[in-house]
Amino acid sequence: MTAADVAVVGGGFTGAGFAIHLSRLAGRPLDVAIVEPRERFGRGVAYDTEDPDHRLNAPLQIHFVYPDAPDHLPGWYAERGGPEAFDPEAMGPDGNLYPRRGEFGRYVEEQLRSHMAGNASGSTIRHIRARALAARRSAAGYRLDLSDGQALDARLVVLAAGYERPRAPPPFDGAVSGHPGFIADPWDPGRLGDIPADARILVLGMSQTASDAIAVLLRNGHTGPITAVARRGLRPRPKPETAAGLPPDIVDRIRRPVSLFTEAHGRHGTALSLLRTLRAAVRRAEAAGGDWFGPFGDLRDSVWEVWPALPLVEKRRFLRHLRVWYDVHRFQLPHQIEVRIAEAEAAGQLSFEAAFCESAARDGDALSVTLRRRGSGGRRRERFGAVVNCTGPDLRPDRSDNPFIASLASHGYAAAHPTGIGFDVDEECRALGAGGHPDPHLRIVGPLTYGAFADQQGAPFIALRLCAILPGIAAALRR
Repeated sequence: MTAADVAVVGGGFTGAGFAIHLSRLAGRPLDVAIVEPRERFGRGVAYDTEDPDHRLNAPLQIHFVYPDAPDHLPGWYAERGGPEAFDPEAMGPDGNLYPRRGEFGRYVEEQLRSHMAGNASGSTIRHIRARALAARRSAAGYRLDLSDGQALDARLVVLAAGYERPRAPPPFDGAVSGHPGFIADPWDPGRLGDIPADARILVLGMSQTASDAIAVLLRNGHTGPITAVARRGLRPRPKPETAAGLPPDIVDRIRRPVSLFTEAHGRHGTALSLLRTLRAAVRRAEAAGGDWFGPFGDLRDSVWEVWPALPLVEKRRFLRHLRVWYDVHRFQLPHQIEVRIAEAEAAGQLSFEAAFCESAARDGDALSVTLRRRGSGGRRRERFGAVVNCTGPDLRPDRSDNPFIASLASHGYAAAHPTGIGFDVDEECRALGAGGHPDPHLRIVGPLTYGAFADQQGAPFIALRLCAILPGIAAALRR
């Protein structure tokens, strides 16, 4: 058995950022254990990639670990030689850098290791390379069961798990899921590389994940036809050409006492009124020679205030009807990927279709899939050499394959958010269990707080949330 003051479950960007900032703020030396099965820190699913086509979808300046030092990451990137040294394609037509996601992961890992070597509070940050399997309340906090057979006692447990691997959608979650032609994990470069170059491919989804997979296939020299389907047929919107130049100071935009959107348009109590107000603002911007990017950005950077103010019924309405529209504007593609996809589409190799899969079956070394086009009763059955699952991460705790998340939910230590997405937490990210009471010994941060805070998927939003709650956490640990 081992013990720590703080056990951070998950060593991706969120967990690394939490440990870094806690070690900077703690008023006394703490023992911080990061429970993470990966050898490398700071990467998680999003940044644990060496693929040259996996790029940040927002400029380099938007990403940071230290909100109080916005030039730190650009300086680190320049010291390593910048795009001229190892990534000449990083510069976008808007004049901003869009580095590879693996580079950002390397930066976060270096920052954490630097704080492991020495930090302002003299805290110890150590890596337990294992998976957290279960949690049990103890007199002083929690006891965690780990996959290496150890038990870890901690006064404070911080669940910093990020994205789950995509789940196989219903037509593919049975016997078909084990077929060699079904690629369940779109971030597995080995599986993508094993697809025959002339194979006919079906991509499930049109999100950024789908674009990543398509770009990798094309770079690898795939010559066969590729069809991407999504129920609504919505694809990430390209960044308007008029939206060029350096990005605005996102830290200032998010830390304002009153959000930009509220300051300009007042408070809103329904998803419909938000939509109508945004559309009116876009029309005014376009009439003045601008574009949708500015008004939408004001809403995106105001979510921290706008989302908590919405009644639960309106949050559910947004998630049911508007989230997919929001996401295709929120998560743009880097220009480098847009160009490759546009070329393949223009050549007729790549097509996008508003359709969904009704059924799937094994067909020898291929898969036979029944597709139904949106708005039509017509169905067609087609044969594909490979199907790539790009339906996106699942943030519903009740469907998680993560045993630790399942343990928290089954014991009632943490309850699903009423929206059904992520866990329920208070403003300080204390878990709200089955009784609705905040637990000072269990904090949940990062993407699993989407239901409570909405946009907790991008690095700047996560980092700023961490910096907002950590002074209180550090003060509690001093007592």
